[in-house]
Amino acid sequence: MTPAPRPTSGGTRGPHGPRAGLTLLELLIVMGLLALVLGVGAGSLANLDPGRRTALSTVTSTLRLARNEAVARRAAARVRIDRATGLLQAEGLRVVGTWRFEDEGLVEGFGPPAEIVGGEVPRTDAGHLGRALDFAAAPPSARLAVALDEDPACDPREGFALELAVRVTQATGTRLADLGAVAGLELRSDGSLSGWFVQEVEGATGRAAKGGRIRLESVPGVLPTGRWCRVRLEYDRSVLRALVDDVQVGAVAAEGRVWEPEGPLLVGGGTGGLRAQVDDLVLAVVRAGDETLLPVGVTLSKESATEIHFTPTGALDPRRHPAPLELVLEYEDGTEDLVRVGLYGTVEG
Repeated sequence: MTPAPRPTSGGTRGPHGPRAGLTLLELLIVMGLLALVLGVGAGSLANLDPGRRTALSTVTSTLRLARNEAVARRAAARVRIDRATGLLQAEGLRVVGTWRFEDEGLVEGFGPPAEIVGGEVPRTDAGHLGRALDFAAAPPSARLAVALDEDPACDPREGFALELAVRVTQATGTRLADLGAVAGLELRSDGSLSGWFVQEVEGATGRAAKGGRIRLESVPGVLPTGRWCRVRLEYDRSVLRALVDDVQVGAVAAEGRVWEPEGPLLVGGGTGGLRAQVDDLVLAVVRAGDETLLPVGVTLSKESATEIHFTPTGALDPRRHPAPLELVLEYEDGTEDLVRVGLYGTVEG
């Protein structure tokens, strides 16, 4: 009997006999599948580029930090971007003092201690919120003094917002408020407001020096008599502005820090005295978060904004950003990523 032939090495036995290896068609199919899998994997690894992910995370997290700070503290915030260096920094206003005048002889609230000096200032029951200081019934020299030097947190050099409720009984040219002799609000006899701050400049030796006053003027009649109004002076190292009942009445572009305070925060007590009632004094200063830096080889396009401002509700500030913002990250390989900030402050990227 002749033995049955054995299958050749490497072959397999099919239903109709032995079969040797892969056909050319099968080999091409396998190679195609491998190429497809490896191509998808390579694309996924490209998307996991750590520099790219770090750049996106740096921008989106800084923007969200500023927005969250604005909502949490109910104060404006912003992100400053230096395109040349790739530096990003979130900044926000933080309330460092509020003062109320409910009890006779006492100044309530939190922040540095405050007292009435230069004469007695009676209270009026018809305040903006409860009782208020009645400077119209006080000696011209009477004033509220807040000891800024007793609290390092009350440093307005990076920017500030000073706000108070005012009811003018007679418009006269006098001081409304003075922030440590480096910023202030003045009331004019025509009902206009004048705001100012002292700018820090670079001296001849390259060191910081005291500069001149940057001043804004409103039109007459912005502060009417016989009615409570909220008056606000704010500076964010880009614009000095005055607002009455949240309506801007004056503004001037300015840059740089504010000069270091040289005295207390004063309300009233100017030339001729303040013929008005005052309530609910609030001081906020700008505080900056940690600086973050884009990875090497990543830049922001020239069309990207260098400042993004958020309102106390977390939305984009409509005065500066009437439309959504887009920040374009550019990479060395020519690719780009887009970070979008919506009108309500949502950050996508």
